[in-house]
Amino acid sequence: MLFSLWHDKQRWPKAQAHIREMSIPCAHELALQDSDRVISSPLLRIRLSTLTIAELCGLLNPTRLVETIQGLAPFTWGILDTFCASPNRSRTQRKANTDDPMAETSPAELDWDDNPNDVDVNSGDADPDAASQRSWSKDYPGFSRNPVFAILLTICMLAFVRNRATNLLPLLLGLFFKISGTGSRVILMLSNAGVSVSIRTIERLKVIISDDAIRLAVELMTSGQVFFTIFDNINIFQRKSQQRLANTNDMINATNCAIIGLKGIEPFTKADLAEQLAMRGRRVNATAADILPTPQDDAIIGKSFVALIAEMIVAYTPGNSRWKDRKMLATAIASMLPMDRPVSHEKSDTNPYGALDVNEGSKKGVVKVLEGVRERSTIPETVWASVWRIFVGDWLTSNNLRAARRDRTDDVSPMERLEYAQELSAPFHFALQASHMIMRTHYGHAVEDPSSLAAHKGLLNRKWDVAKPNYAAAKSLIRHSLIARILHCVMVINGFTLYSQLSGWQPTLEEIQAISLTISTQFATATAGKLAQEAGDDWMAHSIYFIRDSLFFCLFEKAVSFGDPGQLIHVLKYWGLAFRGVGQHNYARECAEILLNFWVKRVFIASGSGVTIHYIIRKGSACVEAFREITHMVANFFGDPDRARRSKEVKFEQDIQALVAEMQRHKFHVVNTAGHFVPAPPKKLPKNPRPVEAPRSAIVDVFVKGAEEWNSKFTEFIQSTTYDPALGGYAAAAESSIGSARDTTLDNDTVFDSLTNNPISADTYLDLHGNEDGDGVAGSGGLGGGNDFDSVE
Repeated sequence: MLFSLWHDKQRWPKAQAHIREMSIPCAHELALQDSDRVISSPLLRIRLSTLTIAELCGLLNPTRLVETIQGLAPFTWGILDTFCASPNRSRTQRKANTDDPMAETSPAELDWDDNPNDVDVNSGDADPDAASQRSWSKDYPGFSRNPVFAILLTICMLAFVRNRATNLLPLLLGLFFKISGTGSRVILMLSNAGVSVSIRTIERLKVIISDDAIRLAVELMTSGQVFFTIFDNINIFQRKSQQRLANTNDMINATNCAIIGLKGIEPFTKADLAEQLAMRGRRVNATAADILPTPQDDAIIGKSFVALIAEMIVAYTPGNSRWKDRKMLATAIASMLPMDRPVSHEKSDTNPYGALDVNEGSKKGVVKVLEGVRERSTIPETVWASVWRIFVGDWLTSNNLRAARRDRTDDVSPMERLEYAQELSAPFHFALQASHMIMRTHYGHAVEDPSSLAAHKGLLNRKWDVAKPNYAAAKSLIRHSLIARILHCVMVINGFTLYSQLSGWQPTLEEIQAISLTISTQFATATAGKLAQEAGDDWMAHSIYFIRDSLFFCLFEKAVSFGDPGQLIHVLKYWGLAFRGVGQHNYARECAEILLNFWVKRVFIASGSGVTIHYIIRKGSACVEAFREITHMVANFFGDPDRARRSKEVKFEQDIQALVAEMQRHKFHVVNTAGHFVPAPPKKLPKNPRPVEAPRSAIVDVFVKGAEEWNSKFTEFIQSTTYDPALGGYAAAAESSIGSARDTTLDNDTVFDSLTNNPISADTYLDLHGNEDGDGVAGSGGLGGGNDFDSVE
């Protein structure tokens, strides 16, 4: 009746008057009342001028939001529920098929292929929480989408169109779209439809969040709690393609900062600063033994290697799913990894401090950064310079700060003399640099050396361009090659000749531990590599050195993931040699700097990009953790479960099988004296006269080579980094370059030959985060770059 009256223009006025007389509200009035209540509710309004990060993170509570809208607009909710949730023939048939497993699938259902919630459990993308995302399907049988989302979004869109102050969901969705990389034109279209706020509102929100993040950092700095400032430079090339006569390209050189609180430490006093100043210069007593591995380090590393090898055997041996008590084996193996002073699981009080329009890559730049940090904190100069202040950066930062302090030895005040600043070097980019080190050492030449990574890259048909490598691709190749070599070592030790024999292997815990110990001692030590090379088998030696170097990388990942600074210190002692051996001298010095300071930092550093330095400072200082939390909540609220980002396990197993078969064909991991020599590139010698050069091997133990170079350079390193009371500062002499001629032993005519810049890029999601959701796979690391299963092309 109501529907017929609605369309009868002649009868509707009389009927409307009759309804009013009977005090029965019509649909129009009910909808208007719902709309009024929604746009008047303070629960659905966000006032940007007073918004904080904490409030923003607590806004989206799925149950509360649905209950709020349903309570404010019951009539409209019911109408929309009837509209979109009523069954149709296809849904009725789908429900019938669900209730009756023996029912045949209808032709219409065969065409239904747009279900966004369908997850193929065999694809490697299934999520353990995916089932909870489909709990709504019990209330809406036969539906492929949750109608509640459509109802909620429709009401919020209509309310936002009527009153833009009712902006809770549009603001959150707009921020979600922006964080996820949606273009401005798309956001404009969504804003016109009422789904999202405008791009200008989102940009204003980013400014507000950035200001609040800095406010929280200033509160921490002025609270009396001990903190340290960590900073690093950011370099963005603008308009790189616009290099014309009227050149408009430019480089932004800024500095990004964060403030990290240190809990459980008494506040620093003037006496602490005086004691620290009195201790300056004691580094002169350091010797090379302080940064070189000791027998105790060797013992801990040996036990760690056995544990890592055993973990990979349990995780990746074909047929391991049929092992008896496999879970017990995995648990027992995991407990084998030694721990050395692991820190407790406590979330760091990390606060982004915003970017500074300063390039900290020079003495003057570091001084300006320190001044900018102090000014933004609102702490007076006299108070700031009266106590010890910790500044953490990379090797260049520490070196520049020492040089700046040397130039200000006779300045007018402790503030100007930078006496308050304690420089500490931190492992910023070690995983990326170590990947470069391994690729430079072991990429080799595919034709002459089948044990090289170049040969394995070609065998696996990896398509990534060696002239433009990325972190995920390099790490994936290293991981797969390492796992394959370990499995082949298992075959050699057991006397297997076919890969299929591994599938029938049923080892006990004691057998796995014994084999892992054998692999560690016979196929992953410098002694084993030296013996193989002396026997004339460069292939065998190269494989041994690769297994050892890659296990160090895996141990580094474990130390970072488990928060174990003691293990990290052990690894850096060996990497200090390896970086020297390949020619990455800055990171060799960085290892030494950390070892002499015994300092390891844990921090999440926000990253961002923009087109101007003003944009970075005003809108790029927001807490990235808050943005990540918002995107996580919004995605999960609307039924997009977290899924492991990895390729299929089947492809991974095929790669490993192919590598193992190739190793078996070449009879790897068995010493062979029949001419497995790998020649190194010739040295760059003078043309006149050109001496005859004897052939030399391209297989080098970079640890031994690095130790030889440290012996001649350690004294210079100490002299240039130690405070000299007689001079009132630091020595002006810097460490000299390593030799006059470049060592070409490890050159392979690729970008990995570069020693001044790291050629491996790390700018994609997979490079930065990898499998951040976690899939419970043993051995997967926490440093980005994908995981063991990724076959990055």
